[in-house]
Amino acid sequence: MTVAVRNTCVLETHRLALRAPNRADLPAYRAFYDASKVTVGGYRGNRTDAEVEAIVERDIAHWQAKGFGMFLIRRKGADDVLGGTGICHPDDWPSHELTWWLMPDACGDGIATEASRAVIDWAHDTLDWPRVETHMRDENGPARRLAERLGGRIDRRETFPDGVTRDVFVLSERAAL
Repeated sequence: MTVAVRNTCVLETHRLALRAPNRADLPAYRAFYDASKVTVGGYRGNRTDAEVEAIVERDIAHWQAKGFGMFLIRRKGADDVLGGTGICHPDDWPSHELTWWLMPDACGDGIATEASRAVIDWAHDTLDWPRVETHMRDENGPARRLAERLGGRIDRRETFPDGVTRDVFVLSERAAL
């Protein structure tokens, strides 16, 4: 289900609520980078306060400029942020990408799969996109497994503006009408 709230998109699944980030979410982002033991966007773990603040501002600006972006994931009726998922398209990137992150204690409960499916459906139904993809670093085994659970298939291999060559997974594709 998609609900519009003050020009902000909210997605709901049977147990999750997803919404665009705002500046008040800085502590949730900070907690993720403090707790994360995985590489995110080519950077491992601890970031400075200024870097985390810049990420929050970037995620907010992306929504304002493009009308889509990262959603923060919560259980319905709860305040704690479990993670984030959404579709990003940096200006220098060749295409959009479904991306996600989870707090370590939220892993293994199907949250990323459920939230990502909601975003994929939203991309098709609301943005009217025929295709959703993600770009995968070779060493990111957990994300590859999630892409496979989402029905992803490798479409191509591409070198991105950051110099990293990645597999591009098509997660969902709708036939043209």
